[in-house]
Amino acid sequence: MARSSVALKKWLPLSIVGAAISLITALLLNVPLGKTIVAIALTGVLIFSGFLLRSFGKGEGEEEFRNEKGAK
Repeated sequence: MARSSVALKKWLPLSIVGAAISLITALLLNVPLGKTIVAIALTGVLIFSGFLLRSFGKGEGEEEFRNEKGAK
């Protein structure tokens, strides 16, 4: 599956869920609106970039490791 389709189907909804959790928490704690918006944006970016960087860690080396492990 292409990275862009994975981003739209999996990563973006998970980023939205993380942002919603930040929103609910900020509303319960009566955090000012400006700080709430910044927290929501940072949470969404943090989750999305984490998944994006995680996908770059997968590559040829991981496949070779699996093949060696399965051969034993």
